[in-house]
Amino acid sequence: MNEYKEKILNALKAIKREGIDKLVTYLENETDFFTAPASTKYHSNYEGGLAEHSYKVMELFKQKNEQFNLNIPMDSIIICGLLHDLCKTNFYSKEKKNVLKGKKKVKKNRKINGQWVEVEEEVNDWQEEEGYTINDKLPLGHGCKSVILLQKFIKLTDFEIMAILFHMGIPEDYEMKQAYNKAVETFPAIIALHTSDYESSYFLEKNAKY
Repeated sequence: MNEYKEKILNALKAIKREGIDKLVTYLENETDFFTAPASTKYHSNYEGGLAEHSYKVMELFKQKNEQFNLNIPMDSIIICGLLHDLCKTNFYSKEKKNVLKGKKKVKKNRKINGQWVEVEEEVNDWQEEEGYTINDKLPLGHGCKSVILLQKFIKLTDFEIMAILFHMGIPEDYEMKQAYNKAVETFPAIIALHTSDYESSYFLEKNAKY
């Protein structure tokens, strides 16, 4: 069992909100939430990485809530922290690919001054590995997709919607950037989810290649 699975399920089951039981059943039986990676090549890009990332984000989010007296309800910390990346379930597929590992030395026969001699040359070291690739069967974006999936099961608060929607930080799209600015003005605490997400990805998880 994924080492974070029991912790995640216990946290979600502690929420007293209509539909949470159906959401838990969905996560366990209809998604790969507990076995999926969190990315293809950056943070937690291995089996179970999504669950690990999600749990660590929740823990950081909880710490920031206490440190800065943000008064975020515990239900919101659990929902936003654990499920901000629900969009990444049923999202990745495994495939074999050639990966450049660097250089290696090989011996080859070369004709030099009319004679064949054995020389050592440096060539690219390509190795076949099984890795993850994106296979998005429900292309609804990122934060917005998580919100849409969650609201099939539970009713989110306005804070939860905005925190999950903008957990990646400032959008590039002009209109979404204006919406982000208004959301932060309304609920400054949504910044805490964004920074928790980034800090976990950069500092707490394995295989980060930033």
